[in-house]
Amino acid sequence: MHMGRALLFLCLLSSLAATAQNPPGVSYDPDARSWSLSNGLVEARYVLDENGLFRLQTLRRPNGKAWVAEGVPASSPIHLEIDGTALDMTTPWELLDTWTESAERGGQLHVIVLRNAEALAEIQLRIEIHPGQPFIRTYYAYRNLDEAVHYVNQARFLNLRLNSDGQAMRGLYVNQYRQNSPLLYDPIEAWLAPDQPVRLFTGAYADHCTWLALSDEFGNGVVLGWESDARARVSALLDGAGDTIVLEGGPSPLHAPVAPGEQLAVPASFTGLFEGDWDEGSYRTHRYVEGVLAAPPPDANFPYFMFDSWGYRQDIDEATMRRAAEIAAQVGVEVFIVDLGWARHIGDWVEDRAKFPSGLRALSDYVHSLGMKFGLHFVPVEAADESPVLQENPDWTSTWDSGYFNAHSICISNQPAQQWLQQAALSVVQVYNPDWFVQDAENLVKECTKDTHTHDPANSNWDNAVNGLDLFMKFMRAAAPQIGWENNADGGTMATFDAVKRYATFGGCDACGHMDRRRVTHGMTYVFPPRFISRYMEEPPIKFTTRSSMFGGPWILMQRITEWTPAEIDLVRQEAALYKSLRGLINRGKVYHLLERPSDYTTAAIESFDAESDRGLVFVYRPDSSVSTQTIYPRGLNPNRNYRVTFQETSDSSTQSGAEWMRRGIAVKLPSKNFAEIVYITGL
Repeated sequence: MHMGRALLFLCLLSSLAATAQNPPGVSYDPDARSWSLSNGLVEARYVLDENGLFRLQTLRRPNGKAWVAEGVPASSPIHLEIDGTALDMTTPWELLDTWTESAERGGQLHVIVLRNAEALAEIQLRIEIHPGQPFIRTYYAYRNLDEAVHYVNQARFLNLRLNSDGQAMRGLYVNQYRQNSPLLYDPIEAWLAPDQPVRLFTGAYADHCTWLALSDEFGNGVVLGWESDARARVSALLDGAGDTIVLEGGPSPLHAPVAPGEQLAVPASFTGLFEGDWDEGSYRTHRYVEGVLAAPPPDANFPYFMFDSWGYRQDIDEATMRRAAEIAAQVGVEVFIVDLGWARHIGDWVEDRAKFPSGLRALSDYVHSLGMKFGLHFVPVEAADESPVLQENPDWTSTWDSGYFNAHSICISNQPAQQWLQQAALSVVQVYNPDWFVQDAENLVKECTKDTHTHDPANSNWDNAVNGLDLFMKFMRAAAPQIGWENNADGGTMATFDAVKRYATFGGCDACGHMDRRRVTHGMTYVFPPRFISRYMEEPPIKFTTRSSMFGGPWILMQRITEWTPAEIDLVRQEAALYKSLRGLINRGKVYHLLERPSDYTTAAIESFDAESDRGLVFVYRPDSSVSTQTIYPRGLNPNRNYRVTFQETSDSSTQSGAEWMRRGIAVKLPSKNFAEIVYITGL
């Protein structure tokens, strides 16, 4: 079984390498009115038929499963409901124009402009494909050609019908995180059935990540993602006959007014095809995110080793932070973050001079002089009663109030509030010279039903995402591109494929224990590349807690480090050096979930293997378990090459073929409870 998987992986890798050398092909046949896209890994074709119906005609892997063939099952990427009238796959369209153009990062796309028969709606549809990526990405905009305002009540970013070939279909999706709830990036597997749909609630402060994978019993799989921070509902089910997979989803609630001549852009979605297990679908998603969607990492050293002052809570001052900075530099910290408590009040983004008599800029300069970047905790969507912004503009609050540290929610889709926020944040950058922001709040996309704001009172889910948070982040990334951002969102309450475009990393579960950090890493790596998983470590430093913080993105110390013993300082210095030596491999490689989700009483193991360098590593954890030796079965190795296996904590070493390691496994010694071992796999 393991060898078969390895051979499949090598074949897929070879195909990927060959395909990446050639640009994707896009073509238009004016006689057939058909649009084709292909790149050796995926083929798609769309048709505007003789009745004016726009349909997905073909979706398949070359020499693989056809998920759509000859227009069966029938679906269209366009689905809107405008004032109760549907524009969908039954709508006749007139083709106004079409052309191809280059997309970012080596892609190609079709642009298709359609108008309905009543000449009241124009759709500009874009369909993208990229080299070496088995994905098709679609997005469209509706323009109101009428003389009256119309309201969009439904705008599906996902409206797809796929052929199941009569196979049983299962799905995999992953929770987000929310404090004081059961949500902790749990991976959830479910079978699709006509009377048992898989339902996802995604976006800011919702329940699930914006990702769904499907697979039949032969390992033919589909991964789907959508690029929206707004709350959305998505469903997947088999139709009554069991032949068709029905996939639908869009922002919910939605009540978007579109004025005459104006347009509404529907969020993009992407559909990828794969063959293999869930880890293969995840790997394809990771590579697509990094290759097409995500903002590039801040620099070659990312993910960083960081310090955050929240171990002191808000009881911080200039002297303590200067001493903490000295110790942080001593152990190898790369980013020093001053958390909540530095400002006079939330929403009043000026330093508290009682705490920082020399000014926060002096601390920033001192941190920089020690060779570290300087970071600040920043809450853009909250403000305290005492802050000037609320004293002068009390109506700027939203109707949904989190009570975040006794502050109130601000509705930043209200245009005056948005303008104030942009200038307030830019002032923080100019005055304090930070390199990094930890963006926090309980809910980054506020609900607001006020009719005194510039948004429609029934449309705040959409407006506070698109014209609120997204607009603010686009402004800041353009105005201060040197700043790196963490999307903390009270831990991990907004894990979306829209957020990856503007943030370098996400909060995994904020200030959570080592067990929860391992659980978050296990679940979150099904969806996002490892660098998007920040881990905050609050426990005293021992190897078990430090190594529970290494696999993923930034490792962030959150202790009172001025109280560490010399032995603790020395340990963290050594562990930090180890983390820095491994982070590149962790983030380049393919993630394999070798054992079940971590628990308090069972061993856990997670692997990253980089086929290009032919190297991998496995983190193995023994919590409160009686198991003193755990056999793990590595994956991704070339079965015909030899590999040396070594260990971080012992001098043991052994060499055999990749096929033998994957078949017989590696016996990992775990001599005591709360023990963490790192296994190194090196191709010879």
